[in-house]
Amino acid sequence: MPPLLRRALLRSFSVILLALPLVAVAQSSAEPVSPLADTPVGFASVNALGQNGTTGGAAGPTVTVTNATDLAYYAGRNTPYTIQVTGRITFDDMITVVANKTIVGVGAAEISGGGLQMGSTTRPGNNVIVRNIRFTGASDDSISVTNSAHHVWIDHNDFSGGYDGLLDIKRASDYVTVSWNHFHGHSKASLVGHSDTYTQDAGHLRVTYHHNFFDGTEQRHPRVRFGDPVHVFNNYYRNNGLYGVASTMDAGVLVEGNYFENVAHPSYVGYDESGPGRLVARNNVFVNSGVPETAGTVTEPRTFYAYTVDAPSSVPSIVRAGAGVGKITATLAANAVDGFASVNALGQNGTTGGVGGPVVTATTTDQLLEYIDTVGPMVIQVSGRIAITSKQGVRPNKTIVGIGTSAEITGGGLDFYRSYNVIVRNIRFSGAEDDAVNVGQNSHHIWIDHNEFVAPVDGAVDIVRGAEYVTVSWNHFRGTDKSMLIGHSDGNASQDTGHLKVTIHHNFFDGSVQRHPRVRFGEPVHVYNNYFRANSLYAVASTMNAGVLVEGNYFENVPFPCYSASGYADSGPGRLVQRNNVFTSSGGCEVSGSVTEPRTYYQYTVDNPASVPAAVRAGVGIGRI
Repeated sequence: MPPLLRRALLRSFSVILLALPLVAVAQSSAEPVSPLADTPVGFASVNALGQNGTTGGAAGPTVTVTNATDLAYYAGRNTPYTIQVTGRITFDDMITVVANKTIVGVGAAEISGGGLQMGSTTRPGNNVIVRNIRFTGASDDSISVTNSAHHVWIDHNDFSGGYDGLLDIKRASDYVTVSWNHFHGHSKASLVGHSDTYTQDAGHLRVTYHHNFFDGTEQRHPRVRFGDPVHVFNNYYRNNGLYGVASTMDAGVLVEGNYFENVAHPSYVGYDESGPGRLVARNNVFVNSGVPETAGTVTEPRTFYAYTVDAPSSVPSIVRAGAGVGKITATLAANAVDGFASVNALGQNGTTGGVGGPVVTATTTDQLLEYIDTVGPMVIQVSGRIAITSKQGVRPNKTIVGIGTSAEITGGGLDFYRSYNVIVRNIRFSGAEDDAVNVGQNSHHIWIDHNEFVAPVDGAVDIVRGAEYVTVSWNHFRGTDKSMLIGHSDGNASQDTGHLKVTIHHNFFDGSVQRHPRVRFGEPVHVYNNYFRANSLYAVASTMNAGVLVEGNYFENVPFPCYSASGYADSGPGRLVQRNNVFTSSGGCEVSGSVTEPRTYYQYTVDNPASVPAAVRAGVGIGRI
C-alpha cells in the first residue's frame, strides 16, 4: 500500500482508536529511572569506543563562568573541566565544546542567542555533559552534537525559540542520552541524522530519549535518519501539531511507554522526501491522538543497556514534576558549598572563593606562594607536586583547586589568619611538618572539600582561635594520627566560645587514630554521614562545654565512637547528642546534655547511615570533582 494512502487510512480511524495502549514491555532488572540521578541512563552509559560511560569533566577542576568569553575558553580547552554557568550569557553563533566537559547551570542559568556544538572536524566533542541550562533564541541550533562526537548526556535543560533545531545529533555521532528536558515554544525539537544523502550516519546515531516533555513543539521528537537503535521511552508528548516521532532512511526506532496527548500523528514511517524507516511501538498511551505508523523490526536497546519503563499512564505527572531546569539542585550540591560555609553571616554571603578573579595555574613553589599571597579574588589551579615549608598564609577570596588526580602540596601546609571566603579542593596534602590546613585567628567562611590528608606531623585540619562558618566535606583522612582539632586549648575559652561553628560531613576517617574531631567550646559542631573505620583511640570527643551533634554516621571497628560526659584527657566534659548512627563491631556513643540544632542555621538532608560506607568510599578524596 502506498505510504500516502496508508497514512490517510490511519488518520480516518484515529478518532475510533484514541488512547489505545499497545503490547506491554518485557520486565527489566534495572532500577526505576530517577529524575535526580547523577549518571545517565541509556546509550550515554554504555562502555564503548574506549569510553567507560559518560563522566564529563569529573577528572578536572570546577570553574564558574558568567560570560561568553570564559565559557568559550574553558569549553575549548583540551583538559577536563566542570564549568558552572551562572546568570544569563548572550552570544551569537556556536561555542565549540571539546572532550571531557561538564557544563552545568547553577541557579537561573541561561544561554541566549547562540548555542553549543560538541566538537569540530579536528577536535572531538566526546564525553560531554550539559545540564540545568535554559537555551533561548539560538541563531542556529541550541545544541549540535556532531562530527563523530560520542558519549554525550543532555539532561534537565529547557529549550525554546531559536532559528533551526533545538537539539541536533548528526554526522556519525553516537552513544547519546537526552533526558528530562523541556522542549517548548519552537517548531523543530530534535533531529537525528544530518540529511538523506549523508550515508556516513549509518551504523552510528545510537541515541536514547527518555522523560522529556515535548510541549507544543511541532515536529522532530525526534526525526531520525539511519540511526539504529534510537530508543524513545517515557516521554510526554502534548499538542504536537505535525507529528511525534518520524523514522526515515532505514532508521530503527523503538517507541515505548510514552504518553501522547492531542497528537494527531504520533509516529510516521517515512516523512516528507525521506524514505521509510523502521519503527516498533509498544506500551504507549494515546489520549485524543491518532495511532502510530509502524514497520519492520528494531534492534533491542537491552542489547546495549538495562532500563526500566515507568507505567505510561504516570508519565505526564512524572515528567512535568521532573523535567527542565531547577530540578537537580540536590545533585549539584556536590559542587556547591553546604553546611556552615554556606551561611550568610559576618558580611559574607556564603563561600564563593575566587569567583570573579583571574584563573591561574601554579606548577612551582614560587608560583603557589605568590598567588596565595595576592590581594583580591583568584582561582588558583594546582598542577603536579609542589613542595613548601612550614605553614603559608592564604589571603581572602581564593579558590585553590587541584587539576586532575596528581595535585599535591607536600612538606608544609596552608594557614588562614584573619582570612575569609576561601575554598580548598582536590589536593593531596602529604608530610606536612606541622598542620596541613590551619584555619585560625577569626577566619571564616572556609570550605575544605574532596582533599586527601596523609601523615602530617601535627593535625591534618585544625580550626582554632575564634574561626567559624567552616565546612569540611568529602575528604579522605588516610592513616593520620590527629585528624581534626576544633578549639585551640582548654585555656582559650574567651576567644573560642560563641564561635567554631563547623560542619563535617561525608569524610572518610580511614584508620586515623583520633580527633574526628576533638572539640572545645564550639557550638554547634555538626558531624553527619561520615565513615569512621578502625579509629584506635576514639572518633569524636566533645569537651569544655562544646555542643556536638553526631548523626547518620557509620562507625566500624571503633572501640570508642564518642566521648562527652567524661571529657577527654585533661579537658572537661562537653555536650553531645547522637542520633541515627550505625555501630558495627564498635562501642557505644557517650552522650550528654543538649546541642543547638544546625537547622537553626541551614537546611540539610541526612543519607541513610547504612549506605554511608559505599557512598563515602565512592565519593571522597581527589579526582572526584
